[in-house]
Amino acid sequence: MKNLYLTLPILVFLLNGCHEMKKINSTIKTVQFGDVHPEGWIKQQMEYDLKDGFVGHLDELVPDLILEDDIYGKDRLTKKVKSKDVGAVNSEGEWNVQFLWWNSETQSNWWDGYIRNALLTGDKEAIAKVVKYVNEKLATQDPDGYIGVYADDLRYDHTTENGELWAQASLFRGLLAYYEATDDQKVLEAVVKAVDVTMQAYPIGKSTPFKTVKPFAGVGHGLTFTDVCDQLFDITGEQKYLDFAKFLLDDYNLHQMAEEDILLKNLADKSYKFKGHGVHTYEHLRSLTLAAYTSDDPKYKEGLQHYLEKLKDVVSVSGGPIGDEWIFGRHADADSTGYEYCSLQELLDSYAVLNKFDHNSAWGDKIEWLLFNAAQGARHPHHSSIAYCKSDNSYSMCGHINDHECKESKENRFKYSPVHKDIAVCCAPNAGRIYPYFIQNMWQTDGNTLYLDLYGPSIFTSIVNGKKVKVQQVTNYPASDQVELKVVGNTAFDLALRVPQWAERFEVNGKEFSANNKGYVIIPSGVDKSSITIKMGFSPEIHQESQGEYVSYGPLLFALPLEGTAEEVKVWKGDFKDQKYAYTQDEKATYKLVSNASIKVNQVEGSNPFESVALEVDFKNTKGEKVTSTMKPLGATVLRKSVF
Repeated sequence: MKNLYLTLPILVFLLNGCHEMKKINSTIKTVQFGDVHPEGWIKQQMEYDLKDGFVGHLDELVPDLILEDDIYGKDRLTKKVKSKDVGAVNSEGEWNVQFLWWNSETQSNWWDGYIRNALLTGDKEAIAKVVKYVNEKLATQDPDGYIGVYADDLRYDHTTENGELWAQASLFRGLLAYYEATDDQKVLEAVVKAVDVTMQAYPIGKSTPFKTVKPFAGVGHGLTFTDVCDQLFDITGEQKYLDFAKFLLDDYNLHQMAEEDILLKNLADKSYKFKGHGVHTYEHLRSLTLAAYTSDDPKYKEGLQHYLEKLKDVVSVSGGPIGDEWIFGRHADADSTGYEYCSLQELLDSYAVLNKFDHNSAWGDKIEWLLFNAAQGARHPHHSSIAYCKSDNSYSMCGHINDHECKESKENRFKYSPVHKDIAVCCAPNAGRIYPYFIQNMWQTDGNTLYLDLYGPSIFTSIVNGKKVKVQQVTNYPASDQVELKVVGNTAFDLALRVPQWAERFEVNGKEFSANNKGYVIIPSGVDKSSITIKMGFSPEIHQESQGEYVSYGPLLFALPLEGTAEEVKVWKGDFKDQKYAYTQDEKATYKLVSNASIKVNQVEGSNPFESVALEVDFKNTKGEKVTSTMKPLGATVLRKSVF
């Protein structure tokens, strides 16, 4: 009976999986969600997350937050609602008012990931659940078009902390992804109507949506409404959405905000260092990027350049930006700074927007490096759980960064959990979004040119000159340096292949090519593309940077796995559990890399790339003796040392 939920748009999506590309403010065209599907190890991991992992079961683990609080419907917030229990450990303070809107973020970000995982894996039971959810959310729309979390006595009339724009942004991102994949027009019409209501409530130049007293997290998150504006412009081509996005950023810059890293005055100040809540700092990069590339105001291009300079100081070796939870003006350090999983998703998405407008292979390098190292390395390699916060050198996971003993504490961000309810149910939902967002951004198009921006097992469906084309990537990348492309259908197109910085010798069908000034190799339309084999020539490398020395092989950062003592601190439903790991004085934590170390690559049979390659590397112990030890990718470790 569940298959009855498979509406016509869903069936069309499952059968065809392709769309005409929508134009943006350049010749590059964005790829809609659903045009790229995972295969191989990526699909296997996503299927596991959906069927057996927290991505598919978070609503069962915290039903009070996701199912029982109908915050967009009958439980909308009114002036009478003064408090809400969201499970987090907190202290007294005015900032606790943000808890009122928290469940909108938890629900909508989780559903955004669930929608995308369900549609990309083709799981019919999950898709039926998605269709039901979408219809329920559309049913909450008021006659005037409003969809949100506030009743009549509060909506659009906020003088202090609120989640008005944020609750809409997090919901609409998922609904628009559903529309792009299914072509369900009623969903697009509902979102357009809802956004129009918001734009009318905050007219450009005649309102101040960010002028509030004591703004906290929700007001700052509200700037991500520009994500929805960006999506709607890609879909409709209507300039009004870009105009509204710029207006929001303009207004944000007029007021004293709690999250001020994105303020142009601070970006222009050479002495100013990022200090805010990491998630806000990295998600706001998208708003700045959109304004920089779609408006004629040069101050935003200048601001973007200043931002990217400051960003260098806060990104760790693994690609994870400081976010544990605040940046506090620090410089990334393998031992003393960590990164929140939410920050990983937000920075990856921001890199993708940068790549969309400033199409350069360097952004693809950053996306892959962050995903395959920091993000995969913050997943538990054997259980369905993630670290709310993780560090490059992880000697323990006892709640606080690198505490040697696991003691009872209110600080529990450095542990593994499928939920993290004692802190906030935000990182687990974002962990379900990160791979679908990566997949959507694997390709872009420019006229008759298809750009392969990101590597991994997948299949891309497009239309070139009115004819359908499918390009399949067959590979165990990132562990393998070989990618086989199989093209079905129209081959009369130019194929642009990104040359990663770790490709020492980029070969196509046995012939070596050099990248152009954007970092791509162009295979012209006249060349047979029915079967293409790419070889990148990975070799292990030792890098020396200000943060320390580290070892890589292709797009993978390697670490010495360290022994630890696991402690089960909470058991959820089924096999889900919270775990801490105590430090056990593992001697390997004191090893130092030999400057000219001998490195041997060991390839192991298996579909999981993070378990299928290891390095045998020479080190020196505390006695100065040479020892050879096995290093593994971060995605295969719990406790580890990766920076020396």
